[in-house]
Amino acid sequence: MKRNRVTSILLSLVIAFGLWLYVVTNVSKEGDVTIHNVPVVMEGETLLNERNLMITAVSADEVDLTVSGNRSDLAKINSGNMMLRVNLSDIIEPMENKVLQYTPVYPSDVAPNDLTIEERHPANIYVTVEARRNKPVPVEVVWIGATPDGYMSDRENHVLDHSSVTVVGPASVADLIEKAVIEVDLSEQRESISQDYRYTLCDKNGNAVDAQLITTNVESVHLDVKIHRIKEIVLMVDVVYGGGATKSNAKVEVDPFTIRVAGSSAVLEELGDSINLGRVDLGAIEKSQTLKFPIILPDGITNLSNITEANVDVEFSGLLVKTFEAANFEAVNVPANLEAEIMEKKMTVVLRGPAAELMRITEENIIIRADFANAVAGTSTFKATVQFDQELPAVGAVGTYTVTANVWESE
Repeated sequence: MKRNRVTSILLSLVIAFGLWLYVVTNVSKEGDVTIHNVPVVMEGETLLNERNLMITAVSADEVDLTVSGNRSDLAKINSGNMMLRVNLSDIIEPMENKVLQYTPVYPSDVAPNDLTIEERHPANIYVTVEARRNKPVPVEVVWIGATPDGYMSDRENHVLDHSSVTVVGPASVADLIEKAVIEVDLSEQRESISQDYRYTLCDKNGNAVDAQLITTNVESVHLDVKIHRIKEIVLMVDVVYGGGATKSNAKVEVDPFTIRVAGSSAVLEELGDSINLGRVDLGAIEKSQTLKFPIILPDGITNLSNITEANVDVEFSGLLVKTFEAANFEAVNVPANLEAEIMEKKMTVVLRGPAAELMRITEENIIIRADFANAVAGTSTFKATVQFDQELPAVGAVGTYTVTANVWESE
């Protein structure tokens, strides 16, 4: 009997506790709870953007609420599953400290009418609305330092992937921004630059603007700028001596002797220390004169001297020029199966050499030899050389000579 009595008492206590718990959680509405840091959510910002307006300051982005209601409902809400909605759609112009009320949004399984907000801190939300500005500003490169000796930067021809940056934000800030500045340090820079740079938004005087409320279309700007090596190179020509002109009595000088160029180290290495402008055949030049040669540089080389043409001065000394009418023609190297007849009877030749040797020459001493080594049947021109029937090493013919001849097959 005693054991049954104890069991009955325990059972009664369990039933009583269950009834109390049911009443407290499901029947009694006497309850409240304070929820901290409920997030504030703005709605209607798209409409503000369409009106060229934007929120630049909010008095609070979280609110503390004291909520009363059914304890079972109160148990379902917390700062993680509810929010406070603020409607911005009725704002049509810039203003300061606009008072906005907020509406609680509860989880879907809680009816809003079953809960009552007893206290709220703060009671209202204040916002500042400004005109929204959207404008492009130019990108400006600020060069710091200088390239090492023997190198140069082609700053004037630098390339940016974005020549301007679009800034978007409150007019009070955006109107201060006049440029996006990137700083490029050229100190000890021996290679061309190709990299991204973060920029600073600055006013017209180059001072940084507090741009926390500004957004931009790009975070960085890519810059390409060539860094060239500088080199002095010699201008030269190939000299072919002839017509009585030798190293001892003919002088050939190139003006300018050198020019300064710039390019990559690899291209300059391939170029070498000189440029050959061309060929000067002294046997084809009758008297002292100045020849002009274009200065042609390989791709990738910049002519810093900005001289595009060189003068080649040819000067003869101790030489005289004399004209003769030669009548002695000779055909040489005529193939065995051919015969040749030179049509010219006379030819004017120009000889150059020291006066003493020119005085020894008569028209009878001069022989015009025509080379028929590659002749075929027919009438054509053939290269000829001017020679002498005596030793005259210091005398030579000036210019080039040809003869016309009739060639036929021998019987």
